[in-house]
Amino acid sequence: MKMKRIIPVILLLLPLVSCHKQDVPEPENVIAFVSIRPFETKAQIGTNTLPAWSEGDKISVVGDDADNPSEFNLRSGAGYSVASFEGVKPEGESWIVCCPSDARCDGETFRASISTVVKHAVPDQSLGTLPMWGQTKDLSSVRLESPCGILKLELKGSTKLKSVTLDAGRPISGEFLYNITANLFAMIGGANIIKMDASGTELIPSRAVPFYFVLPPGEYDELVLNITDSSDDMTYIPVDDTVVIKSGVFSSLSFDLNAI
Repeated sequence: MKMKRIIPVILLLLPLVSCHKQDVPEPENVIAFVSIRPFETKAQIGTNTLPAWSEGDKISVVGDDADNPSEFNLRSGAGYSVASFEGVKPEGESWIVCCPSDARCDGETFRASISTVVKHAVPDQSLGTLPMWGQTKDLSSVRLESPCGILKLELKGSTKLKSVTLDAGRPISGEFLYNITANLFAMIGGANIIKMDASGTELIPSRAVPFYFVLPPGEYDELVLNITDSSDDMTYIPVDDTVVIKSGVFSSLSFDLNAI
């Protein structure tokens, strides 16, 4: 008799359980349109040079009602300063967006890394490792800015390269912390160098080839270039002048290896 009473009750509960599962909303996949704040070019006052997105770039998006960030993948816009990214929309009414996707920001402190080993490409070098952050209430219009600066090194010569290494005599790559409110930048240990793999890049006398290095802001008075060609011959170039790197600004150096 007891079994006959229990079975109908269980059968009545099953539709309720089924309805409850159907009420759980599925994660919403959205498109975010993300732009990079223009970098100033000291050599040409009044003009802007825009770092561009590249294939394989990823960003992280965290909402003010979400515990964990969501990774968004580049959908379109490689080669441009504005691109679309696709991912699962985190809960919230405002969002913090970081690049690369392993960078983190809470609105007051930005934590990310500068790559120690990077790859040179011709004609356009990927700046996908440029650390950036931004806040928005509308994922259809996100603008990121970087606490770092970029050194544009231009080289002429008559040789095929293997690598170009920048040595600052102090940490310039690895993990860093940036206090947004106080505008303070601090490296957390790290390496004194950034090595750029330049295999396949050939220097010619008539036209300079650009090499872009993402650097912490500050004054550099002990910079040394170590340029290795395809035959493993090395050229050391101490930089005599103090180089000033500012957030969101391109600084520049140029050398003709044939004149050294």
